[in-house]
Amino acid sequence: MEETFHRASNGDTEICMANILMLFSIFAGAALSWTTQFLSKLRALRKEARAAFKMYARLAMSILEHCPEKFPTSTPALAAVTTLAFVVSNASFSLFDVNMLRCRCMLMAKAMQIDRLDTFKSREERRLKGYNTVEIEVQRRIWWHMVSSDWLGAFSGSSQEGAYTFHPRHMNVKYPSNTDDTLITPNAQEEGLSWSFPTEMSAFLQRIKLANLCREIVDALPSAFSDSQEPEYAIIMMLDNKLQQYLKELPIFFQLDPMSIQQSQKVCEERPYIAWQRLSIHFSLHARLCRLHRPYHLIGSTNPDYAYSRTTCLSSAHTILDLRRSMDDLIPLAGIRPARLWTVMQHVSMAALTLATDVSFNPDSADAEAQKAKVMAAYQTLEKSREESSALMQGIQKNMQTLLATLQTQRTQRLIGPLQTPANGGAATVGDVRTRRDSPALAQFIEFPWNDGLTGDKTLTSNKVQTQRCGRYLGEGLPAEEDMDELWSEFLAAVPDLAPFQWTSLLDDMDFDFDSV
Repeated sequence: MEETFHRASNGDTEICMANILMLFSIFAGAALSWTTQFLSKLRALRKEARAAFKMYARLAMSILEHCPEKFPTSTPALAAVTTLAFVVSNASFSLFDVNMLRCRCMLMAKAMQIDRLDTFKSREERRLKGYNTVEIEVQRRIWWHMVSSDWLGAFSGSSQEGAYTFHPRHMNVKYPSNTDDTLITPNAQEEGLSWSFPTEMSAFLQRIKLANLCREIVDALPSAFSDSQEPEYAIIMMLDNKLQQYLKELPIFFQLDPMSIQQSQKVCEERPYIAWQRLSIHFSLHARLCRLHRPYHLIGSTNPDYAYSRTTCLSSAHTILDLRRSMDDLIPLAGIRPARLWTVMQHVSMAALTLATDVSFNPDSADAEAQKAKVMAAYQTLEKSREESSALMQGIQKNMQTLLATLQTQRTQRLIGPLQTPANGGAATVGDVRTRRDSPALAQFIEFPWNDGLTGDKTLTSNKVQTQRCGRYLGEGLPAEEDMDELWSEFLAAVPDLAPFQWTSLLDDMDFDFDSV
């Protein structure tokens, strides 16, 4: 940074654009992660932090767009683009911008042959010619960040669901060392500690391990693009066992039970970031458990063969909401605002909807009131997050408006004429769970009130009122308590009219993606 500022102040035209991009990306990330304490030290306002983020992010993007000839392929350049891609993926940029940056990272990494970094040939060349251990380690970190993000996204409920880009057979790259940065020097030996020992890389390595499991899940389940039957339930249980085993094998400092937390207190004092990483790991794990069992959640209410899925799905949904609240307690320590992270808000939304539907299908259950209170608390958390990231919340609100308007539309259609039943003429079965929008049974169910002007469907015109009402609840700040009660009442009244397979299909089609922002 000192070198870059020195060159710039002297009017030097040979400034390294990769260094400029890295600095702007870091500055943008810092502005995005502002906390009250941070602003107080700088005597700055929130709006100034938001303006700074937009400025630095746009400047960084413009460097890539307008200075390609001054941006040669190198490890610093790749690190800069990767940093920028990570920052904008959690902000209010379009999906196109995010994917273009990720694609650029992948192409640059492959041009540098990082995907074959640890083949026998590459290792022999390094042995004969010598190498910089720091550079090799950074390349491994960048590669595995890209790969793990790809695999995690393949099982997360986004538009990437069911597909990934990086195949393990098309790469030969060792995992990064489990070593603190200060111990990695240009001439250091490539070695690391056991994963059970806490370092600055511990959470990164656990993220890779979970990403591997997500890839295995995608490979084991039927393709999202086929109309094949549901997998045997034994496969779901096998995948569940893998995720549960991952949970059990976490190092003690990443375990969430009270005894492990107490035993890890000294580690957290020495390494304060461990407490935040511990929450993040469990948050991501339970989001995948909830996603795995969601197709069997409602069926498990009436069919004891799938009761485990309902119990696990609800337990993970509760855990997600509890972890989200715990994250707020660590804001001063971690310097991270969870309400500004897209993936955090996405998983919170789905967890809240999962609990809400369970209550609506089982209103007489012993814990119905407790679950209702938790869903309301989650809803308020989402609404309050508007102060942190209004653009991010617009995407979530759009989905919630679509959901509630669709439920109201379904109720209206029920009054006009009965819904078509599944093709077998009977009750929905497990095989019906993954029915998509092109299913005859869902043809009149998945209609959006604002489409009537295009489709000419006059039966939906009256439902514009419902859409406006949803907008009143979700688009204009935190509702009054009586409005919240009314919203809840309408939700409970509409959801039980849906068959379990219809509700699951609707959740599968929720558009939790950047292009909805």
